[in-house]
Amino acid sequence: MKRTAILATLILTLLASRGAAAESADFPPITDEERALTSLPGEPNAPAVVLFKKGEFLMAGYGRFIGSLASHLRVQGRVKILTEAGKSNGEIVIDHSRDVRLRSFSGRTVLPDGRIVAVPADARFERRTSQASKTFVTTVAFPAVQVGAILDFEYEIVFSSPFVLKPWVFSEEMPVRHSEVVFKTAHDWRMRIWTRAPLGVKIEQQKQESSAGYDLRAWAENLPSIQVVPFGPAYEDLASQILLLPASFGNAYVSVKYMEDWYTTSQLLGRIYDGVRKRDGGVAARARGIAGTGSPRQKAEALYRFVRDQIQGETGYGVWVDPDSSLDKVLSGRRGDPTQKALLLQGMLKAVDINSRLVWAADRGRGTLDTTLPTPDWFDTPLVLVDLDGKHTFLDPSSTALGFGQLRAGHEGTKALLPDAGKPLGIILPETPFEQNLRRAEVDLALDGKGRLSGTGTLRLTGLHAAERIRWQDDEAKTLQAWKDWLGERYKEFQITDVKAAEELEERKVTVTWSMAQREDEVLGDEATVVPSAPLGPVRQPFTQTADERKMDVIFEYPDRDEVELRLRWPAEWRVEQVPQPVAVNQPCGALSTSVVRNDQDHTLVYRRRLDVTQRTIGIKDGYEAVRDLFGMTEKNDGQKLTLLRR
Repeated sequence: MKRTAILATLILTLLASRGAAAESADFPPITDEERALTSLPGEPNAPAVVLFKKGEFLMAGYGRFIGSLASHLRVQGRVKILTEAGKSNGEIVIDHSRDVRLRSFSGRTVLPDGRIVAVPADARFERRTSQASKTFVTTVAFPAVQVGAILDFEYEIVFSSPFVLKPWVFSEEMPVRHSEVVFKTAHDWRMRIWTRAPLGVKIEQQKQESSAGYDLRAWAENLPSIQVVPFGPAYEDLASQILLLPASFGNAYVSVKYMEDWYTTSQLLGRIYDGVRKRDGGVAARARGIAGTGSPRQKAEALYRFVRDQIQGETGYGVWVDPDSSLDKVLSGRRGDPTQKALLLQGMLKAVDINSRLVWAADRGRGTLDTTLPTPDWFDTPLVLVDLDGKHTFLDPSSTALGFGQLRAGHEGTKALLPDAGKPLGIILPETPFEQNLRRAEVDLALDGKGRLSGTGTLRLTGLHAAERIRWQDDEAKTLQAWKDWLGERYKEFQITDVKAAEELEERKVTVTWSMAQREDEVLGDEATVVPSAPLGPVRQPFTQTADERKMDVIFEYPDRDEVELRLRWPAEWRVEQVPQPVAVNQPCGALSTSVVRNDQDHTLVYRRRLDVTQRTIGIKDGYEAVRDLFGMTEKNDGQKLTLLRR
């Protein structure tokens, strides 16, 4: 079931010894309508459909769990496979951890002829993703999946804390006929209700009080499948969902505020952070030895490099941190999750009299941050903010591919929070100007008397383009091979040799050079053809839909600039037959320009091409047709070849 949110909430540990047999589960009878269903109105080509999924949250302290901080989720779901392509939905990929445990799990495949095949214990494969954080990925494959089969499952999972609850996601990558969840909360808890319902979905709610607490039932009918489109919004921005956030706890004996607002949320995590900071052991002495005697910037750079490179990264829990962890253990063990590494860097900076503040950053790829809901789960990475030379500098020690003061593409330009316990402050993270996110290719080619092309090339990357290719392979040999493969895909008629690559982490620059020669079997003898936009082109039109068909904004990973310069020489007995037509297109979202400078007397030619994308986000109503036209013109222009003929 791919990344289904049956399955975003399937954060469970599938223990082979625990799975109950399918026959013991109380699955609802399959109706005649469900058996007969072969396609859906509105989505006749849907490969599969969620017939229903139902959840029941027994939240902390409810009913028989009075006095407990754990929450229990019970889920039951049913999926039908409609086409051959839909058979890929017969597999579940699951993330889980030490704080989320499976109480029971059972599943079955009901074949079109009525036979039932239970999910066997050996249908599960578990892989550890972090030793220290005890996180895992488990894959479960339903047996005998075929067109017309119905997949039933049910499970119960236990969250060890009320603060690790995820939203109930009504939507899926396939259509959903009915999805509902019932939240049951004890009288002592006050919850904030948050919903997101795009794509015309209506979430109904019904609330009632019982002797044990409050019941909130939420449901939605006939949800469309979540379609992934090129440069579209994140899945989380398209999926309908609901979340109950613990705001406060109170009775006759105690009253505690948890996540009523950003102030109380910041206080909650701040107390946990302070506990970790206090257990700092020999951090101060080690920091002073590493920092040396230079300027504040030099000290900060030395400490940042140490934490980034010498403390091995582990999978974490966003901006949460294990309250039992300590700075001295992170330092002595030389490993930590992103929050532990950020807190360690803060502790080391403090030891050399450099003040710093934590910043919670949210990768835009995880969905749009809604500031009305004061949950730290919006954020995935804690940054460290220092003021040096009169400027804010944001440090992210969690990635070895980030230099001092550099941010990931997904964090640039996003909303972030300084979770100060006194006054939390929302900020916007800085963004690299589009022209600094540069790919520039310079290619020198010469045609010999036999009609064979050969030459050299240089590719220069800066900004976020360079960030994608710094430390992107395990070692130098793999890096060179990866670049050779990349070039080979773009110059299929050439042999690529003598590839060299230089990475400058702190400068955020990558330089790749190579030699190239046309393959002997590609040489025609009396005609030679060049694709002048290579290796950065030819571009293909990614926006094939009209605005009415697409209905979604365009969101590039980052704005950027591509430049190509081709210098070509040929012998006197040859002549240029065809060159690309120059073009100049300017739109609010970007620009395309090409030119050809030709000198027939010297038998030389210079082709230049520049493509700019100046905006990260382009609205479907006010900018989509312009960006579509820009890429359409680029595809058309890149499709023009440069041809030489023997006289």
